[in-house]
Amino acid sequence: MESRFFITEDIKEHKKGRDILNILKNYSIVSSEAEFLEMLKEKKLGFEKEKGYFLFTVKKGRFLKSYHLDENFRKIKEEYYLSYENNCPFNCVYCYLRDYYSHGAGIFYVNTEDMFRELDNHKGNNEMISCGIVNDSLVYDNITDISHDLIDYFGNREDLTLEFRTKSKNIKGLLKEKVYKNILVSFTFSPEEVIEKYEFHTASLQDRITAARQLQEHGYDIGIRIDPVINIKNRKNAYTDMINKLMRELDTKKIRDIGLGSLRYTKGLKDKVLSERKTDLFYNELVTGIDGKERYFKGIRIQMYSEIVEEIRKYGDFDIYLGMEEEYIWKKVLK
Repeated sequence: MESRFFITEDIKEHKKGRDILNILKNYSIVSSEAEFLEMLKEKKLGFEKEKGYFLFTVKKGRFLKSYHLDENFRKIKEEYYLSYENNCPFNCVYCYLRDYYSHGAGIFYVNTEDMFRELDNHKGNNEMISCGIVNDSLVYDNITDISHDLIDYFGNREDLTLEFRTKSKNIKGLLKEKVYKNILVSFTFSPEEVIEKYEFHTASLQDRITAARQLQEHGYDIGIRIDPVINIKNRKNAYTDMINKLMRELDTKKIRDIGLGSLRYTKGLKDKVLSERKTDLFYNELVTGIDGKERYFKGIRIQMYSEIVEEIRKYGDFDIYLGMEEEYIWKKVLK
């Protein structure tokens, strides 16, 4: 049986690579990342089947990257992100990584010591660095144990905040670690209907809530990310019910912030999705935004955000922000 895990020989030169090889029972060897990607191309699997493949290799470029925002959008909390891992095994229909990468396979770069040296040279000023922008922070943590390395490092970097972001329930690693004030675990929450229709293979809403609560009980602060909000039928009731469930089951005093964003996508993403599956995700009242991405009309976005914010505020005064939105939208929604 063909292995779905691949490595390049040079991972043996790095401690993280050797640790991973002690866990993997079955893998194949390729000469380079380029060979791995060419192999996937020749197989003609399609994006969704490519998600079953994973490569461990060594990164040549930078790990710390700026979170790019169109100049017309208001600044958000995530100023930087770490790119030690690309893609994830989840298959969210709306995920921008479909159009960001040329493939669906996961790649983990084992030379994490180079990442931490790079971070040593970054002088922080209370910025947030996310490790869940081009991957899911926790889904492969049982193999990579990257959460331990990140917490061990950022625990001594009070000038920076680290955000783990996930749709996974794989929190065993985090529960073993000491808790620091500058470590935040953010879960993306969606109504169960959205999860079932558009977030394939992710943890259920209840599993995400349970995981978040367990982390709070361990001492972590939690971030709530409701992004993307999708204009489904019975939208108001679905999102209201979800907010009520979150606020009843989580410790509201340990919710550090709440980020909201609406469905947005490029034409390239839409074309790639529709080439592989039927979905009603893209058939709504949409318009091209200032960054070239399709979005709901401003009036719809304002209404969706306002409904959610109104419900959230029934439970307290939370730090709420909007993702990839103009100042005008912020003022209308968060007045």
